Amino acid sequence: MTNDSTSLYRRHRPGSFEEVVGQQHVVRTLRNAVEQGKVHHAYLFVGSRGTGKTSMAKILARSLNCERGGPTTTPCGECESCLTIAGGTSIDVIEMDAASNRSVDDVRDLRERVAYAPARGRWKVYILDEAHMLTKEAWNAFLKTLEEPPPSTVFVLATTEAHKVMPTIADRCQRFDFQRPSLEQISEVLQRVAAAEGIEVEDGAVAMIARSASGSFRDALGTLDQLTALGGELVGLDTVLELLGAADAELLFEAVDAVVAEDPKGVLLGVERMARSGRDPAQFARDLLAHLRHLLVTQTVGEVPNTFVVTATDPDRLAAQAAAIGAATLVRTIDELAAALTAVREGDDARMAVEIALLKAARPDLDPSTEGLLRRIERLEQGAGGSGPRVLSRDEGGLAVEDDRDPPRPTPPAAEGPPVDSPSSQAPDDTAGTDDPSASEPGDPPAGGAGVGVSGQARRPVVRPTDSGREARASGEQPSARQDTPTPATGPAGQLDLEQVARVWPAVLDHLRESAPALAATFEGARPVALDEDGLKIGFPASSTFNKRKAEAPDKREQVAEALEAVLGERLRPVYVLLEGEAAGGDPGAEKEVDEEALVERLKSEFDAEEVG
Repeated sequence: MTNDSTSLYRRHRPGSFEEVVGQQHVVRTLRNAVEQGKVHHAYLFVGSRGTGKTSMAKILARSLNCERGGPTTTPCGECESCLTIAGGTSIDVIEMDAASNRSVDDVRDLRERVAYAPARGRWKVYILDEAHMLTKEAWNAFLKTLEEPPPSTVFVLATTEAHKVMPTIADRCQRFDFQRPSLEQISEVLQRVAAAEGIEVEDGAVAMIARSASGSFRDALGTLDQLTALGGELVGLDTVLELLGAADAELLFEAVDAVVAEDPKGVLLGVERMARSGRDPAQFARDLLAHLRHLLVTQTVGEVPNTFVVTATDPDRLAAQAAAIGAATLVRTIDELAAALTAVREGDDARMAVEIALLKAARPDLDPSTEGLLRRIERLEQGAGGSGPRVLSRDEGGLAVEDDRDPPRPTPPAAEGPPVDSPSSQAPDDTAGTDDPSASEPGDPPAGGAGVGVSGQARRPVVRPTDSGREARASGEQPSARQDTPTPATGPAGQLDLEQVARVWPAVLDHLRESAPALAATFEGARPVALDEDGLKIGFPASSTFNKRKAEAPDKREQVAEALEAVLGERLRPVYVLLEGEAAGGDPGAEKEVDEEALVERLKSEFDAEEVG
């Protein structure tokens, strides 16, 4: 490692067009201009800090004034002109900081010097850094000189805020936009400089430095310079974390896992581990935000992009986590963290802001805002309303029953009309050896009341068609519309019925999540409600009108049909309807009464309320 006290980013500035990393559109244009003798009199270099604007201006100056064959696209870097330009001491290349020399008097002094011919080289080059800082009066004084400069004079205006440059100035310049370097390009420069300086840097440390540089070569090399002062010629990941206060990958993965599991305790413990390690909570939030963006991109494109390999220590784990987290949860977490960082910039305590953001993401019911209230009401509708989703499970008889994971509901009053079939009402020879899937099986709950599953939890009754309904279907006739006992909608004889479809509906959604995760998210709260010759009717909650419209797109409908065919082995046409709070297949009045009572209980429990009046 050299003992030169000059900073790394100054010592390793590119000296020729071949050494420039990235910005190929700028390099190609300037090289052609030098080779063809068509150098413009004014250039406007626009880009964020540390992207190489000043370095490119000096390369242009060296190419024009190299004593060995200049103008040339390959300056030697050894002649007096090249060395003085690189060192900033050339009398023909004038660097001017417009942030501190922004007045009319400064520009007038510049105009006087422009009139003199080059002293040693062939060209005079004026480099104005932060050009947007010049006052309006200074720009007006400079306008005529910029438009008609003396021969062999080039102006290079460098700025990070092009919109502040007067349009009359920008119109007289050739503009080049410098792009932010990618993580791979920053890593390439870091590894090249480390090799030249004899510094050993771990791969994980290079990735962390590149990520912390935020698209700036200068910041990356400045950090490496600081790390060598801290840890010597061996730079490890622990040293980088100690210096930057950045969160390592394990903390980021654990934080997202806690949000996915809706585990508030895990969230707080993860923040505590981060705080004990001495890392900055605000930097942790920024790193986590970048990690969530990686998850969002991976989830959208279906694979881990190559650009993430530099920062992702475990691409397989990144892909698995992207598949595990729901799209809505992912976007909500990004929103909450972005809001937390804004609050930190305004003076809020960083750790508390991060904790609250992650708690809101993991537990929407803890969010006191209007959006959080809407999410809580939506969960209530899904869990208690007739139009909400049910969790399907199997009892000992292999039947699909709906699991009310809330306090048991009161037994609904018995509906008028013929009794629903039950094992006790069937004749022995009626059920023996029958192939009818709707026939009673062992373990069926008694009709007319809430059944009890194996676990003892309350179960909704599985309604069976009457004998007359089965006979009508067997003969190809439709049951009478005046029949009092509700029957599930079925397809043609020998094919699927609604109960079979409902039983495998979770598997259909799982298949859809694998093939189209964004589309699967729109079916939250939806369920099959009828099956007839028109197709499979899928009911959406009344509050999910937007999701219904999205699912009705022809390409989305085709994806759902393919998922149904993959699971059921039969192609069904999905038809979407909105549910108005009545349970399909039951007595509307009785079901509504039960749902209202259950909803009141859920509201009292969820909002810690009490019933009055």
